[in-house]
Amino acid sequence: MNVREANLLGIGGHMTARRPSNRLGRPELPVEEDTAGGRLRALRKLAREDQQDLADALGVSRTQVSKYENAGHVMPDYIIERAAQHYGVTPAFLRYGDTDNRMAKVVGRVGAGGHVEAIEQPPWRYVEVPASWRDAIALEVSGTSCWPIYDDGDDIVIRGERRLIAEEIIGRMCVVETVDGLGLVKRVRKGTQEGLFTLESPNAPPIEDVQLASGRPVKLHAPR
Repeated sequence: MNVREANLLGIGGHMTARRPSNRLGRPELPVEEDTAGGRLRALRKLAREDQQDLADALGVSRTQVSKYENAGHVMPDYIIERAAQHYGVTPAFLRYGDTDNRMAKVVGRVGAGGHVEAIEQPPWRYVEVPASWRDAIALEVSGTSCWPIYDDGDDIVIRGERRLIAEEIIGRMCVVETVDGLGLVKRVRKGTQEGLFTLESPNAPPIEDVQLASGRPVKLHAPR
C-alpha cells in the first residue's frame, strides 16, 4: 500500500478530512434492560440478527444463545468479550448497562517493515478507549519484529492528525510514515543529524538516518 492508499486509514495526508472510525461504547438507541442477557438480546435485535446469526458469531449453539438472553446461563467473560466485539460496544455495557468509554474500530495492519494494510471487510474488531479519544485510530500489529513489546495480532491505538514533532516521538514506540511511503511501528531515536531518525524494533536491525513524513506515539496497547 502506498501513502495515498494509507490516507484511507487516516495515516496519510488527508487525516483531517476523514472522521476517525470509532463509536460510543453503547448503542445509539437506549436499551432498557436490567440484565446482561437482556442487553445482548436488545443488541441482537438492533442489528436485525436472529439467534443463529449471533450463535455463529459467538461460536456457540442457538440454544446457548437463548439461555444467555433469558438469563438461563450466566455469560462467561469470553462470551461477553466476543459479543462486545461483534456489536462494537464495551464489555462494561453488556455487564452493567453503562460505560464511560468508546470503541475504536481496527482499520488496518501495521508491522515493523512494510506498508499499512487496510482492513476493509468484516469481521470487524474494536478496541476500548477513553470516551474523550474521539480521534483514536486502532491498528493491528502484523508480525513478530516488535515482540516482546507487541506480539503478532495485538492492537495499538494512535491519536490525532498526521504530524511530525520530534520531541513527541523520540524514545517512544510510534507508528511512523517514511517519505517513501512505508508505514511502520518502531521505536524512534535521533539520527546522526537534525531531521533524520533511527527506527528500532527488538527483532530486526535498526533502520538508520530515515527521513519521516509523520510520526504518532502509541497511546494504548491491547494484547490479543
